[in-house]
Order: sequence, then C-alpha cells, then structure tokens
Amino acid sequence: MQENFEVRIREIAKLKKGWSFGKGEPFNAEHVEVAALVALRYYKKYALTVSGTPSEDGTIDLMFNIKDVFIDLIILPSITDITVKYTHGIGNNKIEEMWGTVSISKLDDIMDKFIELSENQK
Repeated sequence: MQENFEVRIREIAKLKKGWSFGKGEPFNAEHVEVAALVALRYYKKYALTVSGTPSEDGTIDLMFNIKDVFIDLIILPSITDITVKYTHGIGNNKIEEMWGTVSISKLDDIMDKFIELSENQK
C-alpha cells in the first residue's frame, strides 16, 4: 500500500529558487496543490502506484504505473495544461510515446486510454 504520496508532493511548495544545485524554479502553492489533487484522484480511482517529482524548469511530473506500463502527467506551471508521456516495456523493449499537451479537463479521457492500453499489454 502506498502512503503519504500527496504529502510528499505538497512539500514541493517549500522548494526555493535554486533548490537543485543552484538551478531550479520555485513552485507556487496552487500549482503544487493541483498536482497533489490530480495524483490523489487517479490513485483512488484506479489504485495506481504514483510518485511526484519536481523538475528544474518548474514542472511537476506525476508518474503512474501498472507493472511496466507508465504514464507521466507533467503538470505545467500554467496549471491548465498537462504534457503526457506514455511508456511501456523495459530495457531494449522500452517504447516511449509523447501524447502531447492537453487541457487538464481531458485527463479523465487520457487516464481511461492509459488503463485500456495497460490491460492490452498483459
């Protein structure tokens, strides 16, 4: 059972400018809260493993997975747009696909597609 991932994501708001060896943009509380709520929503809806990682460019990468099938929801600072990357396989069999940038309102459709694709990989 995964515990406290949303607490760890919310701690991203504490990062100050230069948090990554002199690089790294700070994060505003609203951006971090949106990331935490998105993570919590799909964790609860699909019981997925999830992690959240800050990036130096000011984005927050939420990675969900089912075995060796992954989807990254990269929450942009604008909060309304999310870049989506789909990955399946491991090592030489790994395939990555950029699904582009979508409106946050389209996330349910994206996650339904991810679940369907992950079921087809079994």
